[in-house]
Amino acid sequence: MGKRYYCDYCDRSFKDDPEARKKHLSSLQHVKNRADHYNTFKDPEVILKEESSKVPCKWYMNNGECAFGLGCRYSHYTPPMIWELQCLVAMKNQSKLNLAPENGWPNPDDIIKEYFENSPSTSSSEDFTYPTWHRPLELQNYSMLPPSLWPITPESLTNTTAFTEWG
Repeated sequence: MGKRYYCDYCDRSFKDDPEARKKHLSSLQHVKNRADHYNTFKDPEVILKEESSKVPCKWYMNNGECAFGLGCRYSHYTPPMIWELQCLVAMKNQSKLNLAPENGWPNPDDIIKEYFENSPSTSSSEDFTYPTWHRPLELQNYSMLPPSLWPITPESLTNTTAFTEWG
């Protein structure tokens, strides 16, 4: 059996050849499923703007369902849902404005500025104490160890000629 292509948007698989894939990717069902998937990640401001400009769907408001689903050109948001979106957008916009320190939230720019102004000066390598690496007792009797098993020392880190032996 040949390779199969699985479409996550449509939850189906089909033979993976260029013709079948092109036919599927250009189908109305795939385009609709893909758009529906990405619509779930829209910002509340965008959703509110789109839904406020639409007329409410009579079928959806009366029956609770619509034959067109998410593809309907009318709004499926009820007035309480629109109000909830407005509150969410207002809270989001308010939180952007209230990042000042007097509101309990530190200003990110001040944090970055303070970090770079008060950062410790870089110390020289002489001040740094290198950890000592000991060769395990089992390996002390082997004189011809590969470079990957040599004990790590500051000199071995700067010695690049040893790595040519790795092949």
